[in-house]
Amino acid sequence: MDRHPNQRAASTLPRELRRTTVPDAVRSWVASVAGARVERVRRLPGATSTAVHGLWLAGGDRLVLRRYAWPGFLAEEPDAPRREIDALRYAAAHDLPVPEIVGADVGGHEVGDGVPTLLMTFLPGRARATPDVADLAAVAAQVHAAGSGPDGHDWFRWYEGRSLAPPALARHPHWWEVAIERWNAEPPPFVPSLTHRDFHPGNVLWSRSRATGIVDWANACRGPWSCDIAHCRGNLINLSGFDAADRFLAAYEAQTGKAYDWFWELGSVLEHGPSSWEIADDVTSAERRLDRALAELGLR
Repeated sequence: MDRHPNQRAASTLPRELRRTTVPDAVRSWVASVAGARVERVRRLPGATSTAVHGLWLAGGDRLVLRRYAWPGFLAEEPDAPRREIDALRYAAAHDLPVPEIVGADVGGHEVGDGVPTLLMTFLPGRARATPDVADLAAVAAQVHAAGSGPDGHDWFRWYEGRSLAPPALARHPHWWEVAIERWNAEPPPFVPSLTHRDFHPGNVLWSRSRATGIVDWANACRGPWSCDIAHCRGNLINLSGFDAADRFLAAYEAQTGKAYDWFWELGSVLEHGPSSWEIADDVTSAERRLDRALAELGLR
């Protein structure tokens, strides 16, 4: 089986996610919610901010358990469990291929260890590192066509209020300075749409050429569709190169008739924070993206 696009070495994950289990108390909670005991558990690949396990129940049903076991993620995004529930329900109501919520313990009180927990239906298919970019663009367009998104979860800047500066390894620090100045200014106007905000190949499941699922809705919001395109472009660049990212954008614009605002390309680079700028290859790739975006915006 191909490696999951999100797969990382365990040593690079937060300590709480390196070796995760499903405690007996959580299994009991699953059994009480699902009406069948858990017979087998397998950790699923690709999760980097939560612990995700596949569950096989007596009687043959399969479910997915998502546990917000990393305190660092919850410290940054305390609303993530509730946001994911609201987004999944909204997406399901708009006929998107998403998991159905079987049970949820947002505070972790019922499961007993204080870890927010979601129990969801299992979706067939698997993530592909190199999907057909036109098909991937069609999935993104389907998400953005599903109305404005769930109430109460509006887009906001990550790392709001934190100072940004060019990385030490920058070859063109002036590009970073101009990008940071523009990013910190007023964003361009946008009509809110359902925005996944972590849309990339690792979060779309496929069976042959059909998309069977869109997963990991913890960051979803009422926001600018362009930020999904920018985020996916960044992932495609890392997985397949700049040409794949450009073909994905061209396919999305052709399918939807919309025009991408390159302001959000700046955000895709800058919102990852300084920790992603400490490797020379990452800085080089980021500067290539900044060069293109600044030129498209008339800032270089």
